[in-house]
Amino acid sequence: MSGRLCIIGVGLIGGSVALAARQKGLFSEIIGVDQNSENLREAEQRGVINGGFEDVTDLPGNFDVVMLATPVGDMQRLFELLKPRWFSSTVYTDVGSTKESVVEAANHVFGSVP
Repeated sequence: MSGRLCIIGVGLIGGSVALAARQKGLFSEIIGVDQNSENLREAEQRGVINGGFEDVTDLPGNFDVVMLATPVGDMQRLFELLKPRWFSSTVYTDVGSTKESVVEAANHVFGSVP
């Protein structure tokens, strides 16, 4: 168990991914981000995440993996918030059901898919 995982969107899908990662011992630290403080509190109380933030701009440091588990329509806004904190060594992924709009959002913010 090593490394850090950040789940942006700790609802049903993001929370399930975090729980599976926790149960498999894939990461030493799992941090959640969700505007819904109840989602964060419940995930932390259940031991699914080590800690949480309501705002992505409050994230501390670098992560090995960042998973976006939010509605696809939020991706561009999240990319814009993440851009100053973007690390080339981090693996970024999403659980959205469509990829075209996610790629378009990334191209809009970064000029190309990084």
